[in-house]
Amino acid sequence: MADLGFDFTDDDYEKEDNLTNDVVETIPTIKEPLPSESNEEEDLLADEKWTPAERVYAFKEGDILIHRLLLAKELPNALEELGTEASVQHVIPIMEKLSSDSDDTVRETFSSELDQILLYFYKNTPCTFTRKEDSTQDKSFAPLMITILLDQNSAVASLGQQAIITVVSMLRENDMKDLIDSEIHKGLIDGLMAIVDGKSKRPHFEDRRVSIDNEIERRRSSTPGFESTEDEFDQGEVSLAKVTCISLVASIANILGKEKCVETCLPIIEQLASDTMFYVRKEAAAAIGNLALVLDTELVEQRLLPLYRQFCEDQIWHVRKSCVLALPSVCSALSNQAKIDLTVTSVETFRNDVSRSVRNTLADIVGELIARFLPADWEKTGQPGKIPEPLLSYFLSLGATTANSSNTQMLKLEIDRPFICAYNFPAVVMTAGADFWDTHLRETYLNLTKDYQIKVRCTFAHSLHDIARIIGPERTERDLVQIFALYLMDLDDVKQGVLEHLADFLGTLAVSSRNEYIPILAEVWDGVATNWHLRNILARQLREISLLFDASRVVEHVLPLVVRACHDEFAAVRQTGVSVFPVILDVVRHAVEEDGESLSQADGYGDDVVENKKNFALALLSHVMERLDEFARSNHYRGRLVFAQICQALIESGIGASDFASFFLPRLAPLAYDPVVNVRIAASRTIGTIYTNEPFCRELSGIAAPSRTVNEESGHALDQMTYRFALDKDSDVRSFVMEFVDKDVLEKQQKKLKQQEEEQAAQMEEDKQATQMDEDKQSVHMDEDKQSTHSDEDKQPAQMDEDKQLAQVDDKKDGEDDVMSEAKEEP
Repeated sequence: MADLGFDFTDDDYEKEDNLTNDVVETIPTIKEPLPSESNEEEDLLADEKWTPAERVYAFKEGDILIHRLLLAKELPNALEELGTEASVQHVIPIMEKLSSDSDDTVRETFSSELDQILLYFYKNTPCTFTRKEDSTQDKSFAPLMITILLDQNSAVASLGQQAIITVVSMLRENDMKDLIDSEIHKGLIDGLMAIVDGKSKRPHFEDRRVSIDNEIERRRSSTPGFESTEDEFDQGEVSLAKVTCISLVASIANILGKEKCVETCLPIIEQLASDTMFYVRKEAAAAIGNLALVLDTELVEQRLLPLYRQFCEDQIWHVRKSCVLALPSVCSALSNQAKIDLTVTSVETFRNDVSRSVRNTLADIVGELIARFLPADWEKTGQPGKIPEPLLSYFLSLGATTANSSNTQMLKLEIDRPFICAYNFPAVVMTAGADFWDTHLRETYLNLTKDYQIKVRCTFAHSLHDIARIIGPERTERDLVQIFALYLMDLDDVKQGVLEHLADFLGTLAVSSRNEYIPILAEVWDGVATNWHLRNILARQLREISLLFDASRVVEHVLPLVVRACHDEFAAVRQTGVSVFPVILDVVRHAVEEDGESLSQADGYGDDVVENKKNFALALLSHVMERLDEFARSNHYRGRLVFAQICQALIESGIGASDFASFFLPRLAPLAYDPVVNVRIAASRTIGTIYTNEPFCRELSGIAAPSRTVNEESGHALDQMTYRFALDKDSDVRSFVMEFVDKDVLEKQQKKLKQQEEEQAAQMEEDKQATQMDEDKQSVHMDEDKQSTHSDEDKQPAQMDEDKQLAQVDDKKDGEDDVMSEAKEEP
């Protein structure tokens, strides 16, 4: 190597060899403990017998990430087990450690559990945090909360703020005003403002100084002229404290109440309203809306309104956007004239704002802003509000955007304003009143209902009944019925909006018009034949629709649809159809009790009008009962299953025991022997429903006649069915009635059933033996006949031989006679 110009001494080689040997020797010592430590950790985590307190003691000094996560998660569960004294001694130091943990996940987990931990200490040791000595600050959780709220991780800070809001709300509910005053006002809010004013620094700030100093040193070595200093980091902490303090007081303003808001919250907003950082002003502008909902009108107009106007003229659009979002809340706290003036000024200013985001935000809140003009007592008086003309014109302009074809480029830049207009239209119509329909609202509404966007039509479809209820029957029939019919032929999403409120819309029509539209129900059902979800929605509407018409129209138009629903291939539709039968039966029975006075169609049942209506009502009831009887006698198991479900629905709806015993119980009893287990399950569930309704069960047990399907000696039909289900082979069938049977009686019935089964088995064995004997006898007779047949066949060849021999003899004699005759003839 020296020849090449590299001169290495032997000592260097020896040092290198020694270093290599040291590393090689060190590697086993590092690797060997790792498996044991890993196994120990897995055993520790896998041990489910450890209590939360044991986990806390085991993990509180650990540096492993999973241990710290478990520690943060288990703290709330361990508090009750540890007790107050041990919690104060051991848990509080752990809380301080977790709040400043280096891992974001650990701090997030701890922040999510913070409310439960704080509430435990506040409720169990309140005196510790409400003392007036100088050492109160050392016994306060305020520094801990400030540390979390000022965390650089927004998720940690957000979770911490939610936890603090929960704590303040719970303390207010438990009337712990001293704790709120000492911990929240003097501890937390004053602590944040001390950082804002530069009187103190962030808690535990010195503990993190090392990492910050390293960051400063690293940044100092960056591009010249752009170095960061420690003062800039301090200023960032101050700005963060300002935003956090404003956000916190805005969130808890409604919990603190008017007095504390005036005393604490309002001065903070006034102090920071002119801050040089725009995001501080943005947060302050948003907080004005929250404070306006708490303070009275005088304070809002004197102190908050000037600040609001100042923010509206801010040069940064973020601040102006916050003003737009706060506008409805501010207007709700003003007097009527001040509200009108502020609204008109704000709308004219923000609708022409240079920022598209500000303009779009105004469109978002326009419906809420208009609703603020609705009188407070409108539910009692029904009186509409007075919307300022510029505000109403701006709202209607949102719906007219699509009409201008030259504005296509603007549409690409602006938000979807027709959808916003459609969404807010019911609120605007309610606030403006029906009188504004013809003059201001009708044209825009009818144009938008035919919009090409499906989401706009869907919105109108869902609110069609609301508009109809506001503008009245006459305007509804003139303007909205055509939209109603159009949407029923639209896409399924639009059709669904109409179907979900079908009964409500029909209810807004006059009775004469309503009767004209009920026949279309069958066409509507045919229109949703391919969508079971829409059929289910329509079937659900039949309950309310049945209450809108008299019994004759219900039986003629609604009952067929209910029957179709009960025969539907989807169980959900069948179940919905079952729930409609009690309503239909109640409507028809009510007509019978009134002797048909409410019926409008009663021709052909007699000359006397009164008798005619009475007979017609009875005929309607008979028709409904026939449909029910068809289910009970159905050859398909689904029909019988539906009948059992209808019986259960009638019991739950309050049918009389006498009516149920006379018609339904005799038809329900045979279902206990149905060969299909699902039918028996439904029938058993119905019997369980009867026993659950104790008054109904007692009355029914007193009048139920013995069933013809079983032995009359076994008792009433209800008991017979109950024990029949209790003895069923299927466990699901038995489950509904087992708690209502007598164990001793059930045991006797089981023995009796077992004896009957044994007797049946013995009888079957005897029948089998008798059948076998008959078969044996028949076999013997067949053998004898076979033998006689064989003997006859044996005799027949012998006889044939004898006949043959006799024939030969006769032939021989004939031959001799012929010879003799020839001999005589020769001479």
